[in-house]
Amino acid sequence: MTTADTQEKLKEEAKAIQSKLETLIKEEDIKLRIARTICVYAGMITETLLEYEEPDVVMEQAFHRIADLLRAEPSAEEDDKGLMPLAYDVDHDTELGRHLARGVAKKLPKSLDDVHEIAIALIIKDFPQWEEMGYGREETLRLLIETVIMALTFEMATQDFCDLLIEEFIADGHSPAEGIVAIAAAAGYYMTAADMSMALPEDAELQMTNVMVRESLRHETPGIKNWKTLAAANDAENHDIPEYLNKLRPQIEEFFELIGLENPLGRAVAVAKAVGRMVAVITVEDVGQIHPSIAKSLAKTGMILGARHRDEAPA
Repeated sequence: MTTADTQEKLKEEAKAIQSKLETLIKEEDIKLRIARTICVYAGMITETLLEYEEPDVVMEQAFHRIADLLRAEPSAEEDDKGLMPLAYDVDHDTELGRHLARGVAKKLPKSLDDVHEIAIALIIKDFPQWEEMGYGREETLRLLIETVIMALTFEMATQDFCDLLIEEFIADGHSPAEGIVAIAAAAGYYMTAADMSMALPEDAELQMTNVMVRESLRHETPGIKNWKTLAAANDAENHDIPEYLNKLRPQIEEFFELIGLENPLGRAVAVAKAVGRMVAVITVEDVGQIHPSIAKSLAKTGMILGARHRDEAPA
């Protein structure tokens, strides 16, 4: 394929992505539409970064390049226009971007390297247009940077917490079933902590469950997708939630501090993604040979108990 052919192919795929996003993102609110689109672009970039041994270095280079092309620096001001979505919404749309990136990469000669170029081209095209609508490129650039960092952090945290659970908690003698309850309890704990910090919407628990469901489905967990209909595990009250949390939280906290994830809801989402992935690991890869419906019930139970434990803990 010649250089001209490659460029034409990139343009073709860029148009296809924009067309797909117009179908998927239909909100009438322009602010919400812009924020969701930026999260999708952030997800595309994140997927390309994960190909490298030092994704943070490549990320910084990409940010500088985009800023130079836009002739803008990210805003130093707070998000006064409320562009930044809630963490579970960032996860939803950045994962959509990652999914699009993987699909498009299969069609391109340089795979994700070409996707990286497409994402930057779309950003350079859209940001000036949004500026004409009242959303300056400095603030949209800041949102892009923050959501790329959050998406990359989520992926790193998910893998780290799954490794922690398998290599230390389960390897220490706990069953895979207890492992699912424990990590789900941590997700519930952090969800309640986030609610105490920022007063979450009424559907926050549902949205957190959806984070788990999406992650488990991405890793091909079979069976029911609507975890709301699952009953709590029969031995729910027999689990030693304080013991589980005491074992997991110090290292989870250490990771958050090391990675710089301060957003309370972001912390909850990161752990919830690990829950979904562990459900997949234990059911799909036969680590513990737990039936998918039981694993999902255990996850639901653990989150409820963990949230209750945090809610009842002394201030």
